[in-house]
Order: sequence, then C-alpha cells, then structure tokens
Amino acid sequence: MGKLTILIVEDSEAKLNSIQALLEREMSPVKIRKAYSVRSAIDDILSARPDVIIADMSLPTYDIEGGERGGTPRPFGGVEVFETLERHEVVVPVLVVTSYPLITEGNQSVGLKELSNRLAADFPELYEGTVYFDSAYSAWESEILQILNRIKGKIDGA
Repeated sequence: MGKLTILIVEDSEAKLNSIQALLEREMSPVKIRKAYSVRSAIDDILSARPDVIIADMSLPTYDIEGGERGGTPRPFGGVEVFETLERHEVVVPVLVVTSYPLITEGNQSVGLKELSNRLAADFPELYEGTVYFDSAYSAWESEILQILNRIKGKIDGA
C-alpha cells in the first residue's frame, strides 16, 4: 500500500494539530484530510473514502464559521459518524480519540471503557479502539500509533 489517507474529525484546532503533527512525523507518507463536524465528516467520507478515520466523540453537528456557534454540540456526535458509515455500507476503520474520561449527555454518563465496549459491540466492522487524549502526557501518541500500525497491517494484508 502506498500513502495512507487519514480523515481526522475534530473540532479542537489544537488537538487536531497535535494529531496531525504526530501522523506526519511517524506515519509518513500520509495524506491528512480534516473535518470539524459530523456533517463535514459525512460529506468527506461519502465523496472520497479515506483509509482510516480518527474521530473525536464529542462533535458539533456542522462546521463553525467565523462568529457562529456551529450547530449543536453533541457529546456522542462521533457515534453519528459510525451510524452513517453503517447506513451507507462503507467499511472504514475508525479510531476514537477523546479528551474526556467521562462523556455526559443529559443525565447519562459513560466512561471510556463502557464507551469502547458499546462501540465494539455496535460497530464491530468499524471500531478499532479508543485513545484518551491528554496534552499533558504523550501516552496518547504511542497508543494512536499502535492502533494505526495494526490497521495498516490489516490493510496491507488484505
């Protein structure tokens, strides 16, 4: 396989830049595409299928333009990306990278382990793992690379 095309779905510019820098440093050659919301991720995926998707779990429904709020912030917006892939029968490995150890919507809170178990059960063909992103530490970097190398091995072996 040549260059890996990775779509990063992330509404935090700082986190997106950190992930992009890691990929460009460690996974070269790599082609990075970016989406900042559920809607732009879906548009990107349906127009040109990436090899891998790295998605935040908490995403707005659509892109934030200058001075706008960007639609509704959705604590489980990343799940909509999974559901869309499934609905369109698009099989692309998805790695979830979140800054929240606990994701809360209304009166429901889900820890990362429970979230991972749910995603693995609901989307077994798509879900590849969850990484907790904490900019104060670098453990997230090796976790992302480990999962991406496993995905790359599957793709190369296919």
